[in-house]
Amino acid sequence: MIAVAPAPVAMAADDPTIAVDLRGISVGAGLDQLARQADRALVGRASELRQARAGGVRGRMRLSRALALWCAPAHLSCRLVANGIVVRATSPRAAAVRPAIGPAAPAPHPADIIVTGRGTGTAGTALERSYSASHVDAAELARRDPGALADVLATLPGVWADRSAGTAANTIRVRGIPLDGYQAIAVQEDGLPVQHDSLPWTDVDQFVRPNLSLDGVDYVRGGPAAIFASNAPGGILNLRTRGAGDRAAAALRTSTDDRGRARIDAYAGGPVGGWRVLASGMAVRDPSVRRIAATLGGWQARVRADRELGGRGHWMLGVRWLDDDTLNISSFPMVARRDGRLAPLPGFDPRRDSWFGPALATVRFAALGARPLARNDRNRLAAATSILTLPLAAGTLTLRARHRRSVTERYALSSSGPPVTARAAATAALPRLAHAFAGTADAAARRSDGGSAVPPATWVETLNPVAADTRLRETIAEAVYDAPLVLAGRHDLTFGVYATRYHWTFRRAVARALVEARGRGGLLDIVALDRAGRQTGALTDQGFLSCGTTFEQVAADQRMGALYLADEWALAPRWRIDWGVRRERARLAGCSEQPLTADAGYAATLADDALVLPSGRREPHRLRRGGLATTAALHWQAEERVSLFARGTRAIRLPDPGAFRLAADAETRTLHVDQGELGMIAGAHGVALDATLFASRFRQIALEDLSIDPATGGLRIGRHDAAARTLGVELAGQLDLARDVTLRTTVTAQDPRLVDYRLSTVISGRSALLDLSGRRPRRVPRLMAQANVAVALPATPIHLDADVARTGRRFADDGNRLALPGVTLVDLGATWALGGGVTLRLRTTNLFDAIAVMQGDAIGGEIQAATSPIVVVRAQQGRLVEAGLTWRY
Repeated sequence: MIAVAPAPVAMAADDPTIAVDLRGISVGAGLDQLARQADRALVGRASELRQARAGGVRGRMRLSRALALWCAPAHLSCRLVANGIVVRATSPRAAAVRPAIGPAAPAPHPADIIVTGRGTGTAGTALERSYSASHVDAAELARRDPGALADVLATLPGVWADRSAGTAANTIRVRGIPLDGYQAIAVQEDGLPVQHDSLPWTDVDQFVRPNLSLDGVDYVRGGPAAIFASNAPGGILNLRTRGAGDRAAAALRTSTDDRGRARIDAYAGGPVGGWRVLASGMAVRDPSVRRIAATLGGWQARVRADRELGGRGHWMLGVRWLDDDTLNISSFPMVARRDGRLAPLPGFDPRRDSWFGPALATVRFAALGARPLARNDRNRLAAATSILTLPLAAGTLTLRARHRRSVTERYALSSSGPPVTARAAATAALPRLAHAFAGTADAAARRSDGGSAVPPATWVETLNPVAADTRLRETIAEAVYDAPLVLAGRHDLTFGVYATRYHWTFRRAVARALVEARGRGGLLDIVALDRAGRQTGALTDQGFLSCGTTFEQVAADQRMGALYLADEWALAPRWRIDWGVRRERARLAGCSEQPLTADAGYAATLADDALVLPSGRREPHRLRRGGLATTAALHWQAEERVSLFARGTRAIRLPDPGAFRLAADAETRTLHVDQGELGMIAGAHGVALDATLFASRFRQIALEDLSIDPATGGLRIGRHDAAARTLGVELAGQLDLARDVTLRTTVTAQDPRLVDYRLSTVISGRSALLDLSGRRPRRVPRLMAQANVAVALPATPIHLDADVARTGRRFADDGNRLALPGVTLVDLGATWALGGGVTLRLRTTNLFDAIAVMQGDAIGGEIQAATSPIVVVRAQQGRLVEAGLTWRY
């Protein structure tokens, strides 16, 4: 063993920030330099420290990050301990000298290394990137403690993430791309998709629960994402799970909030025989920030085992289970003021209320029977993953596979346009009631739970209770081979084969109910009265206008395969060309059930006259589609700490079986997106900047439009063709203001526009063409900005942090009729290291209890929103105070 005593340097922090410049030296020389800079002793075997080291590490960064970047490619574990750095081999070949041109090391899992956007899977510094990327490390995840995938995405530049729906089924928009949900990005876990497609009522985020098992998040924006993943025109988000180390380790976190949530997260693991095994999980009891009819919650569990195979081989096996109920809300009424701002409707707090009251805790659907709507969104999943990395010739072969099964019972209460007064609702129903019930002279609104009269000025809302059952059985496999090649410079080649097959079943029933427009409002009836005030009939049945306005059932299979090839070509010391191509082919087959309409025969009400039910008649569907994605970039290391890149990409997205829901209007084209990027990455003297100019163009896209059939009350799904383009800039920066003060910022400014967007409408009884070209797509803001300040109080174990997020004005509809005001949200937090591995975390989100309106009415208001004094929108939750206690061993 050798020990090097470094010269004193004025850095006393456990993990100091240092200026790193390691190039053209051995592993040991680099570690010696880092140790001297950080005033640490270096302990390791001389044979391991003498090996050569290809490439370099440069920039200003934490010591732990520099060690991870420098040591991992050399198969060394470099750990920070009290006053020292301990180096040990992670494989028998670590002591061998690497050849100048040799196989890349398997991707390590230390924080702050982004490998998602590189086909070779090798680690690299930010200055080596020819694409835009962001990283969220384990420390940042612990600080934010995200409860949903949207919470993670909301911190990243270029992403507008609407967290107002709840834990799952949220909406995001990436770089202005007019694709809702998770259709524009591939969400992966350890390099494999969590779910290949984002399907109707089977969203990717329904099956992601961030907790202590999550070790880091990498996000590649645009660029090469379309080559290394399917359905990724906007990027790849890779969730990296925690693995066990070389010694026993454990952690336990308990947390709560001022609404009564109770949650426990834990993991424990270490060496077991020749394996490293980690078990982790969480359990939560969640009454919810919003006032709902039931307490939600559930659990998640994981087991992961890792084993080294020879010198460069590695095998990871993992299993995950999920079973929980989560909140998912829809839009609700607010008052549109003359100054353009939105105010709460009396009786409905948009930050804490919901429609989920006792009156709608259970709903009996004509097609599906009684369903517990109060359970809200129940997801059950079991998934198994295997990742095998093996040396092969001069390169590395990586085999990944995942099989999952999931069952979802998803319930929703969607509003149906703005509310009206009870008097207006009765008046509108009177002609129908008079035609159906002889002797009818008037109509009135009454409460369903007792028959008492409803004041005429009471606001009344029509809701659509929804029950959707989905099942997904999916297998995904991928083989990737990386190898170097010397030909007119160095090439790092990647060849990949990707395949998936899944079976998806979908059943959805929709009802229609009348409720008082207030938080957890009760059911109302509209009754017909004769001249003596006696009831002659009713429009509703116990508050329901219908127990079955819509029924859908689809069963579908998809088989999809892809081949891709990528190359990082270092044609000169400061110049590199990156290019890639991906070819995809998909075959879809399935059938959809044709519904029938029936009268249940109850003479006293109109609510059962047209119930939509299963018919047993099925229509088969078949579809074959393919597409080619390409990308090319030029990277220039302009200066020691500055690099520039230019990239052009054509991304694709193949249709999914959701197209079979309405075969006549199905969107079955392959979607093409042209993108361009100009980027700069720089870092020096405590300053880091990542800037990207981006542009995208959709030549043709079908924008979905949900509406209510005025005759039947059923849900209609329409699609309108348009083109779209976006111009914008993303900025991400970090500044060390002082020794213990760090400022991080992200800014996205963009100008998305709809092009060639024309649709037919009716004006004054005549058909007309409505041209919405030049309008901004619904929900997409022009400006998004975030800032985080972290301060370590001198001579104390306390860290303070503050987050400020600004979202600019958006529109609820493509017609840009209803503007949603911009909003600023402020979060504050404090962390106190109590000693003995115990940390106390306090955090307040939405400090000023702002009303952050995120989107408008999803039914009948996304093309042209209603602009009456009462509008339908959805806002984020109000202020929440959280506390958590974490113990680590």
